[in-house]
Amino acid sequence: MIPRLGMNHLTVLVALAETGGVTAAARRLGLTQSAVSHRLREAERRVDVALVQRTDGRVSLTAEGERLRAFAARMVDELTRIERDFAAAGAAGQTLVRLGQATYSRYHWLPAFLDYLAGAEPGLTVDLSARAAAQPFTALLEGAADVSTVYGRPRDGSRFRWLRLGTDPVVAAVAPGHPLAEAPFIDSRAMQDDRLFTYPLSGEPGFEWEVLIGAPEAPFRQVTAMPTPEAVIDLVRAGMGVGVFSRWAIQPELSDGTLVARELGAEPVSLDWWAVLRETEDADSPAARLAQALADWGAAGSAPLATLSFTGRDPERDEGL
Repeated sequence: MIPRLGMNHLTVLVALAETGGVTAAARRLGLTQSAVSHRLREAERRVDVALVQRTDGRVSLTAEGERLRAFAARMVDELTRIERDFAAAGAAGQTLVRLGQATYSRYHWLPAFLDYLAGAEPGLTVDLSARAAAQPFTALLEGAADVSTVYGRPRDGSRFRWLRLGTDPVVAAVAPGHPLAEAPFIDSRAMQDDRLFTYPLSGEPGFEWEVLIGAPEAPFRQVTAMPTPEAVIDLVRAGMGVGVFSRWAIQPELSDGTLVARELGAEPVSLDWWAVLRETEDADSPAARLAQALADWGAAGSAPLATLSFTGRDPERDEGL
């Protein structure tokens, strides 16, 4: 379904809410009063609901109008920010590339990578795509991200291109004083009588732990789902239970001693991490160059995801660019 409202209608609602009158809104937008009134009537006709009400000579939004305004304000802010980014990048002779990271909103590795990128690809500048944390592939297809770092196995080969970054252990994390902190490993049987904190690995199918590393040998009796991995880190660090993470994501806490990591069994479990971009990207496109820079940086000995084991291009496992 194609939306019935456009940016021209939404900006009128934002201006009306901010100024309280058609004349002032028209002045704010650089339009005539009749143009603002026309856009407003057209918007109300298209959605078949009143969006404004007039009281004591002022224009205010109805509940429906306010709902649209809140959405419009976020949309306008984001568009304005993107336009500023494009303008700044263009003035500096750079191309903006949007980078996403599946699952974890943790970027302790990013400053060092940006330092490397400035030397390796001075024509590129990076912005982050928050949407890719939950929907890395949708973000790519819709242009919210140009490159997403994801874990698991290559899929949807007809729409995406995959460049393997490296392999990272999946570990159980507990506080240093937790009873399991001294265990040689923490498998599902060890966690059975503890509280396991979980988080949504991805809003897209195929990225649940059980799909990636197999179902637990013993069922968990106390499972508490949290909205973000960062919330789980805080609770586990406070000694309230156990969390399961890709090791690089908790590297800051492991380094400062506030968390302890243990393997998930006698045999370690690991996941591959990849830089993924749209299949339509040329080999020398900005997105492809950024993905390659991530791989090259890691291969040079500065793993962007902290604990990843970088092996360079592996023809047996790398879909390639």
